[in-house]
Amino acid sequence: MRSGLLSDLAVIGYEISLEGNNIRYRYQKPGNPPDTVDPLIEELGKYKAEVVSILKTGEDDTVALTEKSQSGAPVKASSPSKDQSLLDWFLTLEAPTEPFYLEPHRHVVGPAKFFSALRMDITAGPAGPRAKMGSLQSDLRELKARLN
Repeated sequence: MRSGLLSDLAVIGYEISLEGNNIRYRYQKPGNPPDTVDPLIEELGKYKAEVVSILKTGEDDTVALTEKSQSGAPVKASSPSKDQSLLDWFLTLEAPTEPFYLEPHRHVVGPAKFFSALRMDITAGPAGPRAKMGSLQSDLRELKARLN
C-alpha cells in the first residue's frame, strides 16, 4: 500500500472507521465524492488487512479514526501522539549548512530553504501541502533518522 492513502481519503472528505475487522468509509462533504476517489477506494480494498492493522494500531495519526461502539455510535479511538514529539524535535533544530540526502533519491541541496518550508507546513497544520499529501510525518521521520 502506498504511503498517504488514508490521509488522502481523509483530505478528500472521508471518515474512516472500523467495525470489528471491517473498514467503513463515509463521505462527509456535501454532494457526491469526486470521481478521482475510485482508485483510492479500490486500493483500500486491495490492502484491507494492512489498512485494518494500521487503523487498529494508530500508526497513521493523520486520519480521523473512529471505531463503532457496541451501540453503533462512533467513539474516538485513542492513538499515541508520537508525532508531537517528532514535531517538537524538529522545531528545536537548526538547518544543516551542507546538502544532504533525505532518502537515497531525494537530495536536499538547500537545507535552509527545506527547513523553512517544513516549518511553514507544520505551522499550517493539516491544511499544509505536506500534511494534505501525508508526507509531513514521513519527511520528519526520515530527517530524524538521517540527522541522529
